[in-house]
Amino acid sequence: MLMSKAEYAKHKGVSRQTVYDWIEKGEVVMSGKKIDVEATEQRNSPPAQGKDAVSEMWPERTLEMTWGEFWKAVKARDGKIPAPVTDDDIRQRVLNAAGELGWEVQFLDGGAICLEDCDGQHYFEQYNLRGNAWLAIRMLRCELCYVASDCPDELDNWSEAGLNALAEWEKSDHQ
Repeated sequence: MLMSKAEYAKHKGVSRQTVYDWIEKGEVVMSGKKIDVEATEQRNSPPAQGKDAVSEMWPERTLEMTWGEFWKAVKARDGKIPAPVTDDDIRQRVLNAAGELGWEVQFLDGGAICLEDCDGQHYFEQYNLRGNAWLAIRMLRCELCYVASDCPDELDNWSEAGLNALAEWEKSDHQ
């Protein structure tokens, strides 16, 4: 967004003279005779702020990739990650996959699973825990694929556990 010097002064709650001083010091990004507000704010924000916030909230997220790169990495592991054996392993796999995309999980009676995102709740109740988990993770993969196709170049931080959890399970006798 471009603003005149007077608009920018009002926007920042300072005098026009202060804005002229900032321009003289090179503290604002100019586009012709207007101030590029987004570029100025991006340049003046502390560069490590985002990374520190992410690493504090999700210390396990050590893989920095775009959504497109992450989706490719998930597909590259398809069939190479051992299938979960115990019910606890299955639950952990679902928790890791859902957590990677910011979804909540509830494990219900009879092996049913409820996934919840900001748009609604999604129930998987037709099969046993293993079958419902497979379907729940499949749905999460669809969401990942959708976002990766919509915003392939958007950078984010990911975890190894989430990457493995979203990969299709290796074929085994337990399936």
